[in-house]
Amino acid sequence: MTSTDSEVALGESAKGRTILLLDDDANTLIALQSILERTQAQVIECANEPCAVRQCTAREKSIDLLVADVILQDSNGPAVVRKVKPHQPLMRLLYISGFSMTELKRRGLLSSADIAPGSVEFLQKPFSPQEFLHNVERLLLN
Repeated sequence: MTSTDSEVALGESAKGRTILLLDDDANTLIALQSILERTQAQVIECANEPCAVRQCTAREKSIDLLVADVILQDSNGPAVVRKVKPHQPLMRLLYISGFSMTELKRRGLLSSADIAPGSVEFLQKPFSPQEFLHNVERLLLN
């Protein structure tokens, strides 16, 4: 099996799912979209909090997974999640950041209450496409 085949196989649980990407860095959005396009998931990209809130509150179909950068220019991932979670109660979460979880906790941006194993994961940048897909897979299968 080639690495591309294994990446697609790894992301099979994303097929037909809706994944919302929230990151204020355009290059990160492009890279994550590129990784996820092989999984046949419906991917929605948002570069700011208002877009993410609008997507989560106005949709008839549920969002299966929110991939959110912890630090955003206009807000932060956990604050956005607190706003949208009542509208998407079954949505799983994958927080991403260039900072370690320890540093994010020290700065008060992420707490132990924000992470719930099985439904919420954390992935530190930089990460490989395989690591990203593995986290997406784990969250979508739980």
